[in-house]
Amino acid sequence: MRSRTPYFAAVDLGSNSFHMIIARVVRNRVEIIDREKEMIQLAKGITADGRLRVEAQQRAMDCLRRFGERLRDIPKEQVRAVGTKTLRSIQPSRNFIKVAEAALGVPIQIVSGFEEARLIYSGLAHSVTNDHNRRLVVDIGGGSTELVIGRDFEPLQLESLSMGCVTYSERFLPKSGRISTANYRKMYLAACAEIETILQAYRKAGWKIAYGTSGSIKAIGQLVAGKDGGAVITSESLQALGQDLLANRILLDDVPAARRSVLPAGVAILQAVFDLFELDNIHVEDAALKEGLLYDIIGRQGQEDARFVTVAKLQKHYKVDLVQSQRVQTTALAFWRKLSTPPLPRVSRTKLLTWAAQLHEIGMSISHSGHHHHGHYLLRNSDLAGFGRYEQYMLANLVRSQRKGLNAADFDEFDELTRVALTPLILCLRLSVLLHRRREDIRPLPQLKQVGNEYRLAFNKRWLAAHPLTQAGLEQERAWLAAFGVNFRYL
Repeated sequence: MRSRTPYFAAVDLGSNSFHMIIARVVRNRVEIIDREKEMIQLAKGITADGRLRVEAQQRAMDCLRRFGERLRDIPKEQVRAVGTKTLRSIQPSRNFIKVAEAALGVPIQIVSGFEEARLIYSGLAHSVTNDHNRRLVVDIGGGSTELVIGRDFEPLQLESLSMGCVTYSERFLPKSGRISTANYRKMYLAACAEIETILQAYRKAGWKIAYGTSGSIKAIGQLVAGKDGGAVITSESLQALGQDLLANRILLDDVPAARRSVLPAGVAILQAVFDLFELDNIHVEDAALKEGLLYDIIGRQGQEDARFVTVAKLQKHYKVDLVQSQRVQTTALAFWRKLSTPPLPRVSRTKLLTWAAQLHEIGMSISHSGHHHHGHYLLRNSDLAGFGRYEQYMLANLVRSQRKGLNAADFDEFDELTRVALTPLILCLRLSVLLHRRREDIRPLPQLKQVGNEYRLAFNKRWLAAHPLTQAGLEQERAWLAAFGVNFRYL
């Protein structure tokens, strides 16, 4: 796909900071031309019942409006904004996201911890020399810490742990922010407990070099620059920094005020990482999620969309019949192209239908009779690289809706606009699955038309008469669709 302009932008709405990065692609080379960062500390604004305080919302909206002004002249398809741990956690988040999108001017995707880790690794991998050695990447955020083992551009193990410098500060430090040996020790031990859940697998995988990519790690690197030079943090300098913090022997004047309050938690978490992974040092790098997101956008404009790679891996893992999925895909898209349908915000409807067709039998290896339900479960709960949550949930619901009766309650998590836009996709997928039950091609393919609020499927009369079982299936389908509020008939 040819881009409308050479400019691309990525926005990372983190638990501690909001980042925006703008780049220009010139002759296949990516040049960063602008960066913005504001410490919003969204994670500090979460109440005990999981809601976001008004003042935190206001800080976020003010920042997003400023970002939105800069993004105004870049095509929306060349901008991606993602929310991480805090936006995954707040309840309810739908209304806040809608207002935030209006302020920013572009859609916001909420990504899983797995996807967050993948994007962080991608940003790092595009910014350092690929020497074919395994690398450990650590990113201490405001609400979570991502740990990745990878080689070159390929992440091999990804984890997102619920330990962050903002959430640990809120949980373990008094409101005065005063740190003591006791509360520092509590943060350290809590981090150790989180890391122990993945320690054995990571040690077994192994790595040659370690990188740190987050704002907390960069701030720590600056504080120990006198000993280590700023580009690396050694175990000795980190240990000394922790002792100096506890003894109030270190001045944090060069650290931004918002960072100052959460830095001790960042040090405690990093100390736990050093101790349990037995690190001698960690290299400090600037590139992280925002850069990974930027390269993901550029890849989607070309031939490197991570979502297609994910779908292919799922097909292989669950031994999907590729010939059958291609039949269903071809027919579903042929039907889809004949319809005039409402837009679906934040997602390509053609791609969504393509993926649903390719994965419609993903649950077959678990159960034949209920494979659509098993497919829904697998897609709903798996870590799908490249997919935002909203997109992933729609894909899972499409796969569940491919056969049998339809339940309107299954779509309650979506707003009315999304439900209306999904209906034609459901119809196209269901008809394609039904028509290819014999697992063979159809010549000629029936024509789907939309006349007013009715969908009509026109067959070659001779073909339909020769396939009475399919005709019976179409009659049952008409009844199921009618119960779901869709007017359908076949001719």
